[in-house]
Amino acid sequence: MAASVEYKLSPHPWASNAPSSNLDFFPSTGGKRRSGSETDSDDEDNIPPDWRSLYHPRLEVEPAVKDPRDEATSDAWVRRHPALVRLTGKHPFNSEPPLPRLMSHGFITPAPLHYVRNHGAVPKADWSTWTVEVTGLVKRPARLTMEQLVTGFEAVELPVTLVCAGNRRKEQNMVQQTVGFNWGAAGVSTSVWRGARLRDVLRRCGIMPSKGGALNVCFEGAEDLPGGGGSKYGTSITRQWALDPSRDIMLAYMQNGEPLLPDHGFPVRAIIPGCIGGRMVKWVKRIIVTTAESDNYYHYKDNRVLPSHVDAELANADEGLSTHESYTEERSKQSG
Repeated sequence: MAASVEYKLSPHPWASNAPSSNLDFFPSTGGKRRSGSETDSDDEDNIPPDWRSLYHPRLEVEPAVKDPRDEATSDAWVRRHPALVRLTGKHPFNSEPPLPRLMSHGFITPAPLHYVRNHGAVPKADWSTWTVEVTGLVKRPARLTMEQLVTGFEAVELPVTLVCAGNRRKEQNMVQQTVGFNWGAAGVSTSVWRGARLRDVLRRCGIMPSKGGALNVCFEGAEDLPGGGGSKYGTSITRQWALDPSRDIMLAYMQNGEPLLPDHGFPVRAIIPGCIGGRMVKWVKRIIVTTAESDNYYHYKDNRVLPSHVDAELANADEGLSTHESYTEERSKQSG
């Protein structure tokens, strides 16, 4: 049997919001599954590899700081790495690391240098009071605390690459102007994420059958945003994806062996391997099982791949087809 791996958490820079020091992020399972865990894993030694021994030297970077450029914004309390390249001015914070710096760290990107895509101010979160509500078409709605997510569900830990859908948009804008701002080539980063499997959470709450209409799983964040006249950031995935054990979709609470940084969703975010970063909702507050896909502005309007005939003017037009309708119509023509 493999030996248990012990990790030591570095002090969290937001001490008042950090997890309790007596909370065991890596509870020993004795090489066996935690009682009540919903998993299809055949690995009885479900113990995380000691990846930090391989990558830790490359993860060491100079400390993040309070940037003077944030002083007049709602993010004045957030510490950020000074090397990050700001793409949208002061606020909201959208940045990528210098490409040579990103490449120099190899496969695993240090959390302070991970690219950031924010739509508004970073929510101030407290680990001890944060909850994730699971509601909608479930038999046992729940409001889970962070401690319950950590200790009540078997954890999965694996490296996942996140990429912004706008990565290298600067080059695209040089060919044809889009409605998005200029990303360089460094809007991509890889971290080792640890969290509870989404499928375990949904099965614990008793997700209803697909025949009963439980076809989509929606995520909603905590921030207040201007999109659509005012909304939370939200999106959705299909039930099939959410319950697929091979996809390793998780509610992540650790990044590279430490609690999430505020810019990356502290205390909990969705990690959906194989999807664009825009699907991986940060600061998750609600998970809603529904019949239809999310009608959130940022899912329905903002993060859409549109056919080639839809330019920025048409996409923003108030009359005629909506962007979603034009997308559907174009797909219908192509398939017909």
